[in-house]
Parts: sequence; C-alpha cells; structure tokens
Amino acid sequence: MSNFTFKGGLVLENPFPAKEIDLIRIPLPDRVVLPMQQRIGDQAKPCVSVGDHVLTGQVIATIDDDRCAPVHASISGTVVAIDNQVMAHQSGLEALCVTIESDGEDEWMDNSVACTENYDFCTPDTIYNKIRLSGIVGMGGAGFPTHTKVQFAEGCHTLIVNATECEPGIMCDDALMQAYPTKVIRGVEVLLHICGAEKAIIAIEDDKKESIELLRKFCKNERITIEAIPTKYTSGAEKILVKSLLGIEIPSGGYASDVGVLCQNVGTLVAIFDAVVENRPLISRVVTITGSAIKEPKNLQVRLGASYDYVLSFADIEQGENDIRMAGMMMGVDLEGTNYSISKNTNCIFVNKPIEKPSAQECIRCGMCNTVCPVELLPQQLYWYSKSSNIEKALDYNLLDCIECGCCSHVCPSNIPLVDYYQFAKALNKQQTKEKEQTDNARERFEFREFRLERNKQERAEMMEAKKKALKEKMAKDKAQKIAIAAAQERVNAAKTAKESEDAR
Repeated sequence: MSNFTFKGGLVLENPFPAKEIDLIRIPLPDRVVLPMQQRIGDQAKPCVSVGDHVLTGQVIATIDDDRCAPVHASISGTVVAIDNQVMAHQSGLEALCVTIESDGEDEWMDNSVACTENYDFCTPDTIYNKIRLSGIVGMGGAGFPTHTKVQFAEGCHTLIVNATECEPGIMCDDALMQAYPTKVIRGVEVLLHICGAEKAIIAIEDDKKESIELLRKFCKNERITIEAIPTKYTSGAEKILVKSLLGIEIPSGGYASDVGVLCQNVGTLVAIFDAVVENRPLISRVVTITGSAIKEPKNLQVRLGASYDYVLSFADIEQGENDIRMAGMMMGVDLEGTNYSISKNTNCIFVNKPIEKPSAQECIRCGMCNTVCPVELLPQQLYWYSKSSNIEKALDYNLLDCIECGCCSHVCPSNIPLVDYYQFAKALNKQQTKEKEQTDNARERFEFREFRLERNKQERAEMMEAKKKALKEKMAKDKAQKIAIAAAQERVNAAKTAKESEDAR
C-alpha cells in the first residue's frame, strides 16, 4: 500500500466547524415533492395518480431502463399533484415531480422482497435485486444507481468505502458514522458478500478521529480495514482514492471497475443495510446545514422531497438576504432562492452571507493551477483552448479527465473561473459529438439510400436482362419447336406421298 498521498490538491479546513457532530432526526414534513428525473437515463414514469393514497416506502414511479432506480413515497398521504417543477440544478430546468401531502401517520408499505438478518444465506442476485428495488443511488453527490455500479464491478478484488467527505464544510458522512457505526460495518459485509471482493478498505480523513475510533471498535471482520488518510481536498475523488490506497492508476476515460475495484460512499453502505437487513427503501438521507449565515451547523436526517424552507427552519439563520448553495463550497451549485426539495444526492445546503466576488483579470501564466491539479492536468492550456472553443485541442490535453474540483479556480490570482470554461468546453464537446453522430447517421442513411437505389437499379437491370434472355431462349425454343414440327410434318407428308405412289402402281 502507498502512503495515501497524491500530487496536487488543497489543504482546506472546514470554514464552519460544528461544536458537536450530532445527527438530528427532524419531524415529518407536511408535504414532499419527489422528482422523477434520475441522474442518468430517462425520466421515471409515475405509477400513481392525483388523489391516490400512498404509504411510506411505496413505489410511486418506475422506469424500464435498468440503469435507473425507482422512486418511493417518503411519507404516507395523498398525491396532490403530478407536474413539472424547477430542480436544484445549475441548468435551472424543470422535471416531472410527484407531490404528496402527509396524513401524519407515516404508515409503511409491506415489502415482499426481504433478505433480513440472514442475508449471507441469500444469493448475490437476490440482494442485488433488493438494492435495485430499494432505489439506492450513490449518496456522495453523484447519485449513480448503486445496483448498476455493483453489477459493473462484479468479481472485483477490493471494495473501497469512501468516508472522506467530498468537500470542506460537509459533515453528513461523519455524523452518519458516529450515529450508526455498526450499520456501516454491516453494509460493507453485505457488499463483500455480493461482489466477492477479497477485502474492503474504509477510507476516512484523519481529522475524523471519533468516527475512526468507533468503526475500529465495532469492526470484527478481518477482511475490513479502516485507514486514516490525510485531510486534503480532493482525496475523495474516486480515481485519486484508488491510486492513494492501492497504488493503482485508473486509465484515462476508465473507471474503478476496470481495475477490479468497487468504490461506494459510506452513506450508500448504510442505505444498503437499511434495505437488505431492515427491509426499508431509500426514503431519507442526512443533510448538512452550514454556511457563513448559519450560527451553528447541523446534520439533519431528512425525508426525501422535504422543501429547503422546511429543512432550513431547523437552523438558526442570521437575518437578511443570503445566498443558497447546494452541495460543496468548491463544486456545489448556486441556487436562486429556496424553492427546491431534498433529493437523493442533496448532501449539504450552504446558507452564506452575500459577498462581492472579485472580477476576473487576464491570466498571468503563474502556473499555480498546474501545481494544484489533483489529476495532473495542465489547466492553463485547457483554459486557453476552452476559451477559444478549440475543443479538439482541449481533448488532446485530456479535458474529459477534469473532475471539476475547482482547485485551479481557487488558487488563481487572476480570479478566472477556470472550471466554468471547462464545463463549457465539455458541454460544447457533447453538443458537437451529438451533432456529429446525427450527421454521421444522416450520411449513413443517405449512403444506404443511394446504395439501395443503385442496388434496386442494378437488380431491375439484371431482371430485365434475365427477362430478355429468357424471352430469347423461349423464342429460340419456340422456333426450334416449329422447325421440328415442320420437319416432322414434311416427313409425314413425304411418307404419305410415297405410300400413295406405291398404292397407285
């Protein structure tokens, strides 16, 4: 194993530390708004109607695409709306949502697919199916469906549990580990049973001493080790974590599964335990509420679909106009207001006092961005090519390997929003790739049409030639038959004449 270090990155302390890392379970919301759009694939289709009464844990939307996860009711109550609403996303686009008003009962749905405590007697396929039906996705922020990721990594040699917290300020994973250390360990054991990995490594940043001690205390499985890694951003990035822990480099454009490794967030492991052992689908998550306008950061256990306003009502917020940011201070998304709802990948909400952002200046070619890039790219060159829309050249400099961590933007003395340019270049590349595919498809259709027309023309010509040949052969045959008949008739006539002459004599 390596010494758990990597080039680049930033040492960033939590700017808003909490006095205690407690996990607070807040009361049920009166209403939830559940989006049907998953992180990948098509939008899920509601299988309920307005006016239907639903139970907690009931499937309310499904999708034929096996890459996606179903959506469950997070409270019991009545479906009051199925309509489009704005999502907490940088695009600001709308997505279809199901709105449920609570009946205050929180009555749970009986789920027939259970694995219980004796999951080790269940087949991996049974548990895999349970995870899929429970709607579990990556809880670290990416939201990739867990069952698909596990399927890709079938037969892996190592399971890595990412308990690093992706960014400074976020404490939801730390709170989860301190509240449910045994669930974390058991969740790891469930995944080990499914994927058949030889070992599991729980990677925790060394500033989370309480969590490290608790997990080591409750871990009795020799196949599981808990490793403390330096508190350094972006140690939680999948490729960096694999290289730091195992010394294995994931190739450009590749995934951890390509090198026999399965990475899962610690929150995902707890969700797997809840689904497999306690028979509960994913209907809640831990959300950190923090920021410069929050007097005391908190970690709240929240039902999915609860509004930001409802969740923020449990925090002590300084009065005045504040900025809202979803997810991290480095890679998060600035939002307009609080008219959004908690989704499966909402790990943190920042409420910050407004600050005047310095204007961007010209690049001074200092090279600081190159020094801090954790995936060892050349951000300065990527910036020039992205800015000039020279996507082909940007791709030559491995644009698609950029993890958009924001380290380069953070240290830029010219205050250039470098990541914005990379995101633009990626979007432009995606658009150009799509347009090229459409052009290629159109060309292929045209070429096939031309080929088909030429083939039909040739076939018609061959058919006409064959008909002419057959007609000639038929005419020749008919002519030959006529000649043969005439010859035969002549012979008959000659024989008849000869007989008549002989009879006359």
